[in-house]
Amino acid sequence: MTDLSTSSAQPSSDLLPSELVQLRDLVQAQPAGVRAELEPLLDDVLEHALFRGRVLSVARDALERLRLDLNMALFDLDATRREREALRDLLGERN
Repeated sequence: MTDLSTSSAQPSSDLLPSELVQLRDLVQAQPAGVRAELEPLLDDVLEHALFRGRVLSVARDALERLRLDLNMALFDLDATRREREALRDLLGERN
């Protein structure tokens, strides 16, 4: 697992809930023995929080794409109906 508590691998604070950022700061302020015991647990928590954030982002993007696809399908349906009615009118005038 990646050590998320070190400064070089630390995730950006804007990607994490503020409570987790505070917890990370509190753990880093502890003595080395306590920090060594808590950091692996904290790393797991931070990794899971980042994963959930990425999953939610993907889900939001997919939902937005679905909405766009639905709007395009409705537009196409309306255009097809208009074309069909125009064709019916044209064929009706010929008969």
